[in-house]
This record gives sequence, C-alpha cells and structure tokens, in this order.
Amino acid sequence: MKAQLALALFALVGLLAAWDGVPRASATPSVDQREQAWLEQSITAYRIEVLVVRSVWHAQTHQITIQNGQVENATAVCIPAPTEAGKCEVEDFNAEDYTVAGLFREAHAQTQSQYAAWTTITYDPRYGFPQQISYNHPEMYDEDWTWRVTAFEVLK
Repeated sequence: MKAQLALALFALVGLLAAWDGVPRASATPSVDQREQAWLEQSITAYRIEVLVVRSVWHAQTHQITIQNGQVENATAVCIPAPTEAGKCEVEDFNAEDYTVAGLFREAHAQTQSQYAAWTTITYDPRYGFPQQISYNHPEMYDEDWTWRVTAFEVLK
C-alpha cells in the first residue's frame, strides 16, 4: 500500500513539475487567426462561387468576381428546392456577403451566436478561408442551412 501511495505521489509531483502554470493555446487556429493568415496572402483578385442552401426552402449559387479587393461582378442562379415545386426565383442578395471577407464575417457571427454549438465551420486547406459554414440544430426541423464554397480561383 505504501509503495502504491508513493508511486502515485511521485507521479503527481512529476506532473506538477512539468506544468509551468501557463495555459496553452488551442491547437486549432481561431477564426481571427485564420483570417489573419488569409490577409497575409494579399490575394486581391479572385473568383468565388458560394452555394447557399436553406433546408428544403431555397437554394442559390452566387458567383462573385473580386478585383483590387472590390466586387467587380456578381450573379446568382437559383436551384429549385423541394418546397419550390420545380420553380425558383433568384432572391436579392448582397454580393459582399459571399466574398472571402463576407465568409469570415459570417464565421465570426456564427461562432459568437447563441447557436454556435450547432454550427460547423470548415476551412479551405490551401488558402484558409471558410469553405463551409453550416447550422443544424438536432431538435429543430427544417431550420438547417449551409454556405459552401464550390469554386475558388485566384486571378492574380
């Protein structure tokens, strides 16, 4: 019994000695860190396509061209969702929402919202922008939504 107690005490002392009391940063970069890494690449001209799906209610793809950090061209095409009975109309949209800066704004908003626990964000492995932002509360029906980058091309 004394040997086991001594061994446990020795292990505890070793752990305490190894811990320097400084909290460690998470191994997963924050949205702020990912955004900073994106900005450091200085990409000011690109084409991006973002598919937005609101459960069974509506789906729309946005094609945005950015030149010198500004929206140069923006179009959208709707995709008939199950509740739209084969017909859909392109909804009004703000092109800025579907730029990389807009995707980062949405990622920040979602991680700070009351729904953060049911939000998933994945990032583009090459450039680091939010590649998909989605929400799905398991106790709610037809409330799920997704923003997914389906194409990205650097122009300069």
